[in-house]
Amino acid sequence: MTSIPFTNVGAIFWDMDGTLADSEPLHLRSLIDALAHHGIEADETLHPLILGKTGREVHALCRERFGIRVDYAEWARFRARCYLVASRSLVPREGALDVYGAAREAGLRQAIVSNASRMLLEANLRALGIEDPQLVSVSVNDVRRGKPDPEPYVRAAWLLGVDAREVVVVEDSPTGVQAAVAAGMRVIAWAPDGTDAASFDASAHVVYSAAALAHALGLDIRSRESTSLRRL
Repeated sequence: MTSIPFTNVGAIFWDMDGTLADSEPLHLRSLIDALAHHGIEADETLHPLILGKTGREVHALCRERFGIRVDYAEWARFRARCYLVASRSLVPREGALDVYGAAREAGLRQAIVSNASRMLLEANLRALGIEDPQLVSVSVNDVRRGKPDPEPYVRAAWLLGVDAREVVVVEDSPTGVQAAVAAGMRVIAWAPDGTDAASFDASAHVVYSAAALAHALGLDIRSRESTSLRRL
């Protein structure tokens, strides 16, 4: 067996949207619905343009691209309502909770670091069933600058009391990877199928499956996968 890429892992910091949760389609749907509310037709071709961006950045993009004039507060409230209704059907990314659970059982400290608002982040945590009073999480409401700025990851390390060099970050977007690298952390880019590895920072370790992610972290998820299959 090949060697484990990451050793001396003190903590794992997870991105939420697209990494732990298969929520990108819900965010895209809320955007399409918001644009439709203002008489603008849009489709899935917007997705690459919004991947990893904050709500404010997406609003600015829509103002420039489509000429919408609604202010950010009203825009964000409408999108949030759309997303919260859809979040009832939210599912985890395939295999993500197996790796998350294996890390918890191994005694590794974990945190969630998201570019989403606190309200939407909490909705995702509830939908995935991983709410925990002890869980450290950072939303875009908790920082002055979201990803790709390193501040969200720096704050999570401070809250958890760990050195950046102990942390391995799991991200799915180039924006998130950039933030983690700038924070001085090691990064695993769990890329969506079909994503070119060259789109990520060269220092990131790119994987395409939960099994490869678990191996990179030195975790065994085979027994958890078997248990999940028996429950189906």
